[in-house]
Amino acid sequence: MTIPTVVCDGLSVKYHSDEQPQRSNSQTHPNSPHDNYYADIPFKAPEMTEEQRLMTYLLKGYERSVRPVKNASKAVVVKMGLTFTQIFDMDEKNQVLVTNVWLDQAWEDDFLMWDPIDFHNITALRIPCYKLWLPDMVLYNNAAEYTEGLMPANAMVKHTGEVFWPIPTKLQSSCKVDVTYFPFDEQMCKLKFGSWTYDGFQVDVTNQTSEVDLSNYVVNGEWELLSIKIVRNVVTYSCCPEPFPDVTFFVHIRRRILYYMYNVVFPCIMMSALTLLVFCLPPDSGEKIALGITVLLAFSVFMLAVAENLPETSEFVPLISIYLTIVMSLTSVSVIMTVLVLNLHHRGPSKHGVPIWIRKNTVD
Repeated sequence: MTIPTVVCDGLSVKYHSDEQPQRSNSQTHPNSPHDNYYADIPFKAPEMTEEQRLMTYLLKGYERSVRPVKNASKAVVVKMGLTFTQIFDMDEKNQVLVTNVWLDQAWEDDFLMWDPIDFHNITALRIPCYKLWLPDMVLYNNAAEYTEGLMPANAMVKHTGEVFWPIPTKLQSSCKVDVTYFPFDEQMCKLKFGSWTYDGFQVDVTNQTSEVDLSNYVVNGEWELLSIKIVRNVVTYSCCPEPFPDVTFFVHIRRRILYYMYNVVFPCIMMSALTLLVFCLPPDSGEKIALGITVLLAFSVFMLAVAENLPETSEFVPLISIYLTIVMSLTSVSVIMTVLVLNLHHRGPSKHGVPIWIRKNTVD
């Protein structure tokens, strides 16, 4: 028994056989139980597509931890744009605005350039964002975790080196809420974006357009979007002489009042009118005190309902809360006056006479 050896592209395979393998000019079927043969198994690596070859060409030796400029003194200009899609919520208690946006960022990468002729006229390529250098843009007035709501979207790279990175994300930004004119209030919230570690000499942040894209905006049932303005600021801190630019989006919203008119304002006006009707009831009806106390309790319930929608702060006091407090005070005074009137009515002339101070203030 011999141990022949089969060589397949440099790989030696030994097998045992009871018969001496014979070389044949004609290739026999491998499943034949009677014939042994040397099988030539050709191996051919799969050919790379033009996109794969371009991806390999661009990312070979690419360092994503350094700025993509060949001249170290050159700043990377990051153009920021915003597509405003929805207002999720306005939390007045925690003073947080929750929005859904598409955050667009564009810059030029000196190491992501190629000649389309060399790669079958490919002029654009989608590359996973974790393989490229990305500007460390953050929302300065963020009210949640900085990694929450971010989607690792692909970056669109052109052959000229221009990189466009759109991120659909959910933002939770802190917003100082002024509820003085609740429910007829308007709020001005801001979304402030800037680089966290780079100064203006390294990464220059600017706005991509002068207006925000509202073509995909979904109308909110409670808040009406009035306008969004874009302002670029350059701030210099006392610790560092370098400038720190940022792009701020000012979101101007107004509360829709129809719900509060039917559920807060109109009931308050009607209960205020009921307070006056207490004095119209005759003393013998026996319902003067009951009506006054009922109106007083109703105002107390409305005060609790309004307080649930207001931030727990003493900086701004809503006018409607002041109004309800005044009406509750007047209702309490009306109940006290009703008690005095009923007391005088049921005394009669045969009992104690009218006190002198009441007679001077009411009769004389």
